[in-house]
Amino acid sequence: MKTRDPLNELFKDVKDPDDRAKLFVLFAGAMIISTILIGIGTIIFILMMLHVI
Repeated sequence: MKTRDPLNELFKDVKDPDDRAKLFVLFAGAMIISTILIGIGTIIFILMMLHVI
C-alpha cells in the first residue's frame, strides 16, 4: 500500500529540488513559529484567567 506524503502532494508542481527545499524550510519554520505563538497565547490566557496579569 502506498502512503501519501502531504508535503509531496503540496510541492508536486515545484520541479527544482532547491526550490522544493526552500519551500520545505519555509513551511517548517512557519509551523514552528505558529506552535510557539499558540503556546504563548495559551499561557497568557491562563494567567489572565487566574488574574495574575
